[in-house]
Amino acid sequence: MTKAANLTKSTNVVKKPKILLLTTGGTITMVKDSEKGLVPCSQADSLIQRIPEISQLAEMDLLPLANIDSSNVLPSLWLDISEALYERWDDYDGFVVTHGTDTLSYTSAAISFLLQELNKPIVITGSQVPLEEIGSDGRANLINAFRVAISDIAETVVVFGSLIIRGTRAKKTSAFDLQAFTSANVLPLGSIGLSIRYESGKRCRSRRKPLFQPFLNESVAMISVFPGLKPEVLGFLAEKYSGIVLEGYGAGNIPTEGLSLVPVIQASVEKGIPVVVCTQCLFGSTEMELYQVGRVALEAGAIPAMDMTPETTFVKLMWVLGQTHDLKTVESMMRKSFLGELHEGG
Repeated sequence: MTKAANLTKSTNVVKKPKILLLTTGGTITMVKDSEKGLVPCSQADSLIQRIPEISQLAEMDLLPLANIDSSNVLPSLWLDISEALYERWDDYDGFVVTHGTDTLSYTSAAISFLLQELNKPIVITGSQVPLEEIGSDGRANLINAFRVAISDIAETVVVFGSLIIRGTRAKKTSAFDLQAFTSANVLPLGSIGLSIRYESGKRCRSRRKPLFQPFLNESVAMISVFPGLKPEVLGFLAEKYSGIVLEGYGAGNIPTEGLSLVPVIQASVEKGIPVVVCTQCLFGSTEMELYQVGRVALEAGAIPAMDMTPETTFVKLMWVLGQTHDLKTVESMMRKSFLGELHEGG
């Protein structure tokens, strides 16, 4: 046998991880139209394929599931994304989903609830500036998303800028900064610099089987309390929806005098319509027993969202109501942490 033959025989080819890239549109794959402004690109795959670093990291398949501005996202798309990932679960080592930033927090929370007990990562990313424009953050975000998708993490996460954020804790905080998302009320799962550093508490790859829970009652409304809010507005929502998320002031406080919301909360609960109260504040938790204006809402039957973001509270109530309408069970499930979305009891 020749020396060349020996060399060929001893060479080991390292198999690259196989990643599915699912695209839904959003800024990252938008192009500029002289009359309409930024619009979804009809050939998003051609933009993404201009990033050669991806092919160095993994073998990629592309699935263009939607091509919309994320302001037009409907809850049905959350089910479509989750089902598409679940159907292809065994064929890939990880998944990357590109999405517009405006509703990315809703989608990341929804996928987290719809697909649980993960044994590999689902990474959601996007950008503030389109890929084809100078200064775009999309290139780095997409490369970093693939870096995380081939790592040993095993949960739904948002990768944006330098942060790796649990899917149920992601919050958009800036329409300007390239670090557009933060991790609300908890430390990020990790950070990306010269290398990727993970915090303790992340879920790692395992042999467990994912659990697909396509329970989603889309009949949930969310409204912020504001000075002068008429109780009949809340009453109207209770007539049209199966559940309501109310963004209260501060620690979950609501008006109790003049235009008091207490009677309509009580009436809604008596009709079997759960009213969940979260806080409008970026950081912190509902502590509705702290002030009299919050305590009376609790006494009327309101459910505290504790330290969940409004987006996660909204999606979680949809998911819970997709399984039960029993108010005691709804409250128990809303108070339970399934995916690190809240600190139980706090």
